Amino acid sequence: MMQERYDKPWIGFVLGDQAGIGPEIVLKLLKRPHVYEQCCPVIIGNFELLCQTARQAAPDYLLRPYTLGNFKRSFEAGLPESGIPVINIEGDVSHVVVGTVNTAAGLIAYHSIKTGYQLLDDGLLEGLILAPITKEAISKCGCGYHSEYEILAACAGVLEAHTVVKGGTILRASVVGHTPFREIVGQLSVERVMDTGRNLADMIRLVYGKPPRILVAGINPCLEDGILETEEKDIILPAVMELRKEIQDLEISGPMPAGAIFDTALEENCNGILYMYHDQGNIAMKTRMFQTTACIYTNVPYPILSPGHGSALDIAELGVANPTNISYVLSTLVDIIQTKRQFNKSLRQA
Repeated sequence: MMQERYDKPWIGFVLGDQAGIGPEIVLKLLKRPHVYEQCCPVIIGNFELLCQTARQAAPDYLLRPYTLGNFKRSFEAGLPESGIPVINIEGDVSHVVVGTVNTAAGLIAYHSIKTGYQLLDDGLLEGLILAPITKEAISKCGCGYHSEYEILAACAGVLEAHTVVKGGTILRASVVGHTPFREIVGQLSVERVMDTGRNLADMIRLVYGKPPRILVAGINPCLEDGILETEEKDIILPAVMELRKEIQDLEISGPMPAGAIFDTALEENCNGILYMYHDQGNIAMKTRMFQTTACIYTNVPYPILSPGHGSALDIAELGVANPTNISYVLSTLVDIIQTKRQFNKSLRQA
């Protein structure tokens, strides 16, 4: 990979919904000197909107705009010029209203994600961080997608993209993501539970370098006296048993009540929890460690991460957004990249 000729990885920061706090938290993060010891940053988003934010959040920045083509040529010729490179994404800037859901910002976010993925594909970036997007803005902007998951899946040529969420020593995954509650059970299947479990196990090895030890949640509120409800008996338990047979180094237990599973995982030194739907795990983890979680996209070929919070439109113009979470995301991404580099080096030496 072209990227690996550099000691520090080049990492892209997609600004996400530029009507929200994405530009602010990226700029605040990039003011921290330790960032440049970890990586070489590239910002991807609308340059004019970014400069408007920079005048308030980081007036001393040297931001250098590039087109995608100019950046490629500069990168291939050597290191880009001084300053933080910004791949400019054109858009209808006059209709981007900060603090509101609007389609102009949604369309810029869509093209920013696609451009970031293209830079990964071209070997110019080694990892990508997506600042928070607003799904409603994406859905209404006319791009044909409803979320970053669908955009990334289309870029990667896969049916679905998913996430696992890192918090401390635990990675969690949810079989069903952002779905109306009434539709959750209908989307569960043995195959889908197994696919999510495989992704979780693979990511545990990559992030922690250890065999996966996973607890699996049931979907019903209480599993008493060993009596399983229909979903546990017909879907979850068969998937657990098949995963146990299929994956040699996997320790997996469940299904068990979701209410106490997070504490149980910590007490038993497990490194993964497989939940059945999004908020089963989201509530527990965010309550414990809101600022130290990282969403890691799976079923795509490159390391792509995002913070565990939204675009916070309500505080977008106040200048009070906290970059702690995106800083944690960056550290997690750098660790993943270094692990992948070591793995690739081992393969080359074999």
